[in-house]
Amino acid sequence: MQIAVLGDIHGNLPALDAVMGDMEKFSPDEVWCTGDLAWTGPWASECIERVRSSGWKTVKGNADVWVTGDPQTIQDEEERHTYEAIAAAHNISENDAHWLLNLPLGHSGPGSILMVHGTPESPFTGPTPDAPPAAFTPYEGHASLVIYGHVHVAFTRRLTDSTLVCNAGSVGLPMDAETASYLLIDREGTDFVLRHRRVEFDRDAAISEARSRADAASQRFLQLMGA
Repeated sequence: MQIAVLGDIHGNLPALDAVMGDMEKFSPDEVWCTGDLAWTGPWASECIERVRSSGWKTVKGNADVWVTGDPQTIQDEEERHTYEAIAAAHNISENDAHWLLNLPLGHSGPGSILMVHGTPESPFTGPTPDAPPAAFTPYEGHASLVIYGHVHVAFTRRLTDSTLVCNAGSVGLPMDAETASYLLIDREGTDFVLRHRRVEFDRDAAISEARSRADAASQRFLQLMGA
């Protein structure tokens, strides 16, 4: 059985299209999504629609809450106003907002696999690859393999209790390369074979579209893209 896992799309439709095209080469049995579909990118509603219509198993990310207009966990008043302005610029439909807010925090699959966005307890936090062992304690005891997103860096790490933790990386805002990242999981008996796929996408098209909009969301997207 093969599962493709992607996430952190962040409204970047060219990157999502490129990853979907690459996935077609493998025809995975299932596709899972780690969340953060729309935040900051120029194609927020289009990316939400693409994921919704696909029927992929999808979990809720922190930015899936923020894009509905709720700057949850943001304490600084000025920053809260910025997040509210980004959500207003996206102006997603009430139907999409309802769908995002009702996504589950986790999804379990065959062979003891758990997918979350941040940690099993919260989509608003998640450790980076170089975090100390204590930061990964929340993943212990949930499944043999835990997949998450949030930090936009693709990596795999074995924990002290033998739990295998893997980050799928980011489709729309990768922080470890200029190429989109997603994950292929092949289950062979009780073992897993994990492969990160790197996919080129039209960065210039995404940057150009964001510049043409010049709203709060696009400004943040350009900043994160280093443009």
